[in-house]
Amino acid sequence: MACVGISGIRSRVISLAIALAVLVSVCAAEPHSISETEFSKLLNKAENGSLNAQAQVAKAYAVGRTGSINYEEAARWYHRAADQGDPDSQTNLGVLYLFGRGVERNHVEAVRWFQRAAASGYPLALHNLGIAYNNGWGVTKDSEHGFELLLRAATAGLDVSQVAVALAYLNGETVPPDAELAIKWLKRASHQELFSANFILGFSYENGQGVKTNFEKAAQYYGKAADHGFAPAQNNLGRLYLTGKGVRLDRREALRLFTAAAQQGNGQSYLNIALCKLSGCDMSIDPLAAYAWYLSAQTSGVPIPESVQQRFAGIGDELTEDQLKHAQLTSQTWIAQHPVVDPHSPLEVNHVPGAALAANREPRTLENDEVLKTLWQRTQYTAPRLTNRDSAR
Repeated sequence: MACVGISGIRSRVISLAIALAVLVSVCAAEPHSISETEFSKLLNKAENGSLNAQAQVAKAYAVGRTGSINYEEAARWYHRAADQGDPDSQTNLGVLYLFGRGVERNHVEAVRWFQRAAASGYPLALHNLGIAYNNGWGVTKDSEHGFELLLRAATAGLDVSQVAVALAYLNGETVPPDAELAIKWLKRASHQELFSANFILGFSYENGQGVKTNFEKAAQYYGKAADHGFAPAQNNLGRLYLTGKGVRLDRREALRLFTAAAQQGNGQSYLNIALCKLSGCDMSIDPLAAYAWYLSAQTSGVPIPESVQQRFAGIGDELTEDQLKHAQLTSQTWIAQHPVVDPHSPLEVNHVPGAALAANREPRTLENDEVLKTLWQRTQYTAPRLTNRDSAR
């Protein structure tokens, strides 16, 4: 049975929530609500000049601890703390300027704040500044300098930067390809339980990219990422259960994982569910449901092999007009209720020591819009150039 996964580990493929296209900002580790009395006391301290209180007030507004998110107030308090030299606040203020949240969008101003925070060696600022240089946001595009900044942040222990550096080595667009060194960086990030690192390691072990093929390890790493609710990992782990590679053969578990990924708008899982519905993963065969899932996969834009297209075209020919309308309505309803994550919305990644991160992305471009590929369209790594090859060793 054919099934869908993610192919070549390239920065544009992994731009779902991670790596080279990700900006990070510090948020409250636990964005729980704060009582009115407690916040009033904190606000009073902030107004009296307490740097720590100003930063806390800004974060409270930014993550909605006061009851609702207020980016305008967050920006105002981040600015006061940033003016006092707090690198956390400088970094967060830069992110607000970059995306126009609470302030007028201004990439040059964003970079200015990233630079001020990076001057103190602050890893998150180094990472964001590296992303800015990679994309030419507020500065002249300079991928080599961007990589150097990401490498500094990675060496300082920032896991998202470690993944970014690893992807650079896998892609070979800025530094010479070095799959072995990429794996070392990924394992460093994996030790901090970064789901994106675990996902890429799972793919590497499944396909023998930089390591010997090992389906058991692939399943372990996919499992770690899947436990964090990372849809691509859920989809790929489902494939392993479907084929019994590295795990026991369990079609029900495969379908459960595909469904969990589908709940997050993962188009590849739509096609896998469609194929499951034709093969009886849940002990029943349902061509009508399979066709509805196939239509959802089509709508999501995932590449579909010609053989699979022909198979479902045949199924469509056998359905009645009412059944076709029902499948179309079912697909349209699902797509409307399960949109792909908005690239402008914050993605909390609870893995940076002492803080959570809100990861943000620029709107999709023609270059990075091709997010998902299928296993039968594999693209081998090419990849990156490093000033110090031994940094990860």
